[in-house]
Amino acid sequence: MWKNLREQYESTEIPGELAGRVETAIKKGRRRRMRRSRWLTSTLAACAVLVLLVNVSPVFASAVYDIPVLGQLCRLVTFQDYQEESDTYIADVRIPHVDTSALTGDTAWADAVNETITNTIQAEVDASMQRAQEYYDAYVETGGDPASFIPVSIHVDYEVKHADEEILSFVIHKTETLASAYQRNYYYNIDLATGEELTLEMLLGSGWEENAAEQVERQLQELPEDQQGMLFLEYIDLVDVVSSDAGFYFDEAGTVVLVFPEYSLGAGALGILEFPLDK
Repeated sequence: MWKNLREQYESTEIPGELAGRVETAIKKGRRRRMRRSRWLTSTLAACAVLVLLVNVSPVFASAVYDIPVLGQLCRLVTFQDYQEESDTYIADVRIPHVDTSALTGDTAWADAVNETITNTIQAEVDASMQRAQEYYDAYVETGGDPASFIPVSIHVDYEVKHADEEILSFVIHKTETLASAYQRNYYYNIDLATGEELTLEMLLGSGWEENAAEQVERQLQELPEDQQGMLFLEYIDLVDVVSSDAGFYFDEAGTVVLVFPEYSLGAGALGILEFPLDK
């Protein structure tokens, strides 16, 4: 078994750009960037956003986003920002929390949301680190040179998709890279008045699965012919895939965008597929 694992590892074609990424990450890791400050500027609802990362330990860093807001905008802040490396992995992780200090009313729901975010993402990171150790152990036990092992790259970041006085919509991206990259996304769409996580059923009403599937199928027919040839529509139940695999977010205009991960609707070459929906 170990021999097969090693052969599989050594025969896997590594993209050219990966070596550069890993080398850069290793150099950065050797400087032990466990304590750092980072300034960012961006725009949120026509406001300047000044970001100051405040370190609290050699490994884990808590960052506070001092964001001027207009009205009752909710904020997304970096709760943990850390970099860590070992012989088996290089991790660069940012985990967000919802900051409700600008909101009025009962916002106790934010604690439960933030706890869920932290536990979910950290569990993903821990699982990646464990897989990296297993890859490393298999490689070494079958005669591989430990110095030649390419560490697994683990990257977590987030992106605010939509923020107004009613809704906060954001996605957390987690990517794990060895010879190839695997990405998993977590979508959060929060009703700021109640703290509820919005669902497609709330937004589209009864029979939402069929409604969404019809809209997706219509848009799939508009894809270029070569991309349509890579779809699995003959072999899948689109309604079932919509209800079980799809995530969603609100774009800047407030439109609901349905998102399908790689391989759920077709060949991996299609990548992640997104479809705006009519409510």
